[in-house]
Amino acid sequence: MTEPPSNEAMPQSSRIEVASKAGPSSTVWERLRHHKVLEWTLAYGAAGYTALHLTEMLTESFGWPHLVLRIVALVLLLGAPIVVLLAWYHGYRAQHRFSTAELSILTVLLMIAGTVLWGFTRGPGAGTSAESPRATAASAAKEPLPGTQRAPTASVAVMPFVNLTGDPGKEYFSDGMAEELIDALAQVPGLQVPARTSSFAYKGRNVDIRRIGHDLGVARILEGSVRSAGDRIRVTAQLVDSQSGYHLWSRTYDRQFKDIFKLQDDLAAAIVSALQGTAENELSTPHPQSTRDVEAYRLYLQATTVQRGSEQSFRESLALFDRAIERDPHFARAFARRAQVRTAFLTLGYPLPNALIDAERDANRALELDPHLPDALQVIGAVNAFRGNWLQSEASFRKALLLGPNDPLRRAIYAAYVLETSGRLQEALSQNRETYRLAPADPRGVGLLAAINSLMGRDAEAVPLADLAVELGGSATITPLCEVYANAATRAKQYTKAATLIGRCVTVSVHGGDTIAAVSAFYSALSNRAKTRQAVTALQELARHLDPRAIDINLRKNLIGYFTQLGALDEAYALANQTLDQIARSSGTIGSAWGVLWLPEMRPFRRDPRFQAFAARLKLFDYWRRYGAPDECDLNGEKLVCR
Repeated sequence: MTEPPSNEAMPQSSRIEVASKAGPSSTVWERLRHHKVLEWTLAYGAAGYTALHLTEMLTESFGWPHLVLRIVALVLLLGAPIVVLLAWYHGYRAQHRFSTAELSILTVLLMIAGTVLWGFTRGPGAGTSAESPRATAASAAKEPLPGTQRAPTASVAVMPFVNLTGDPGKEYFSDGMAEELIDALAQVPGLQVPARTSSFAYKGRNVDIRRIGHDLGVARILEGSVRSAGDRIRVTAQLVDSQSGYHLWSRTYDRQFKDIFKLQDDLAAAIVSALQGTAENELSTPHPQSTRDVEAYRLYLQATTVQRGSEQSFRESLALFDRAIERDPHFARAFARRAQVRTAFLTLGYPLPNALIDAERDANRALELDPHLPDALQVIGAVNAFRGNWLQSEASFRKALLLGPNDPLRRAIYAAYVLETSGRLQEALSQNRETYRLAPADPRGVGLLAAINSLMGRDAEAVPLADLAVELGGSATITPLCEVYANAATRAKQYTKAATLIGRCVTVSVHGGDTIAAVSAFYSALSNRAKTRQAVTALQELARHLDPRAIDINLRKNLIGYFTQLGALDEAYALANQTLDQIARSSGTIGSAWGVLWLPEMRPFRRDPRFQAFAARLKLFDYWRRYGAPDECDLNGEKLVCR
């Protein structure tokens, strides 16, 4: 083949022609047109598009790891600037030899591309990002807890699916897809699946797959994404080995939204099929959902995700559950979740007529439809705790934990409603440790573990856990964490610090009562006992201004503790009995979470003869006779003696 003439061998007229067309004096646009850069780029784009779809077809057909498709896409992306560079120098009648400038630019581009590819595919855990400080803190705190074992092979954690619809308002659907898979897979005997609370704690955080696998004690991680266009949805799921970080299996499903249940069934069955051989016995196919009404299902998903802790958000959730149940009166899980929302109104003190009766009715209806629904049994346990039916409450919670042992918050609720109120703090500590083990990245569980340690006077353990809860996204001004810090400061005789901490958490004004001034007076009296009478008077004035219709139970319990620490037991018992009376009138219950009675600072309250009658009002004696006396107490006949 004849070599093209070099510039030196070209006639002078030709060199002048080339210079006139592509020389330094020509515009950039003229050079782009002359070198056919646009044509090269379009051709490369078309070829890349074809290559990408061909790779996707091959990946689906042969079950290749999803990482293959991602690598091809990245290679094509990184190749674009190289193609533009080659077109610039070799497009049409341009230089045919590699110049020094061209070689330098090409070398830099290749080095950048190589570095990106190396970082993308390096080592185990490809496709994940470095741990955030919060995740690192959660991992560090998990290490000291006993009982860590190698993850069973038949175990999988379903992570929140990524919403790729472009509409943040559809986040509920991608979350719901993951939750449905969790519920379906959890029904498979022999397969261990962490609860929603455990895996969703990592949502929005860049945590290495191997870290998640270690934290949750699973051998496999399921990731996924949801896209939509009109009435069609595309769901992509991939199974990842939690030890190596490598992809094991992936599937993509394109369906119409009306076929969502068939899609979920197919996906759950495919996951079980991929996990066959990891369990001792063959894994069975998951059961279908408890509704087949698409609109009821959509409303249910919205209702479960709209809850943000505020009264308004819970009311919105109730309205959505009402509409879902109206569409499908046999939707068991919707009844159970609506019952849970009603109990939240009671716990948080939000007004809701007939909340207790309606919650019990919903839970019983859910159990009629599905006798093995842990959420409904949990509500029955909570309802009985509110009424002081402790033996029935214990039985319901135990059954709920037996049917749903991997739900961390269910254990925390059992600990708060039953174990802490009855003074069985060691058992409550064990349940909260299990809560933390199941969901080490959830600030709520970590905060509750900090709170039970603080309740027991274990400040050296409580404060670091509270710090961790804040690192994970919790707020230091919410009641449990605020009280952890304030208790630790009080016990260290740092009264000014404790007053400041509590001042951040209490309501500044309660119907005319100056809360901050009263709390400051209390801590001032702790540092100078000569001010005790003044502090007691300020606390009494605050108590008189408490609204009997909107019971701030946390503030009332704190005031009972303040009176006790100042030696004002008459005032402490007067407020405690008044609080029980007002709760009974407003909701027909005895309230919830009376763990404040078992603080170390409440020993004078417990040793007072009046404690027998107060404990009887809480209906605790039958429970103690069945399950034993509270920690540091003995039951002598009908009398509780506390040390």
